[in-house]
Amino acid sequence: MRSWAEARAAFTGLMLLLRFDAGFVNWFDRSPEGARRSFRLMVPMLPVFLFRLFTEVDLASAATPLLAIVTIGTCYVLGWVMFPLILILVGRAIERETQAIGALSSYNWFGAGLSVIACALSLVESSGALGGIPSLLFSALIIASLVYETYQLHVLMGIGYIGAGILAIVDYTLAQSLFVLLLSPVVVVPTS
Repeated sequence: MRSWAEARAAFTGLMLLLRFDAGFVNWFDRSPEGARRSFRLMVPMLPVFLFRLFTEVDLASAATPLLAIVTIGTCYVLGWVMFPLILILVGRAIERETQAIGALSSYNWFGAGLSVIACALSLVESSGALGGIPSLLFSALIIASLVYETYQLHVLMGIGYIGAGILAIVDYTLAQSLFVLLLSPVVVVPTS
């Protein structure tokens, strides 16, 4: 990130997004450089990803440390770049590549915010403090993320809600597929 000013601006933009205020777009750097800079969030978000991953799963007994590191690292990087690349390709196909690139900064900051919220829910869930409520909140978070991502893509790319909704569902499906396809050989979900 260039500065704390950019982080504060992104936070303001996210607060406007949560109110479905289209003015959220003005708080993100939608230039190609701003999009590239937003991928720097990968570094501070890695501990959040790892914490959340290991509060939900354990390493498989057959997984070597090298296999686990390579697989988890690959999954993490692909999780950050796969949908943005698809978004750019879709943008190019519908002659909105500039808007697609411009959407990446907002998309990445939104994803980072969701990760922090999901991490907090994982912490509460693992403590057992609220019983089954965190599971219900995870489901609500997934639904809310799809709704907000749909709105975000609608505004930023200038496409209809149906197209934006399809892209949001593709994003969610890809993320879940990465987890199942890449991580299933190295992690196991505890049964207790």
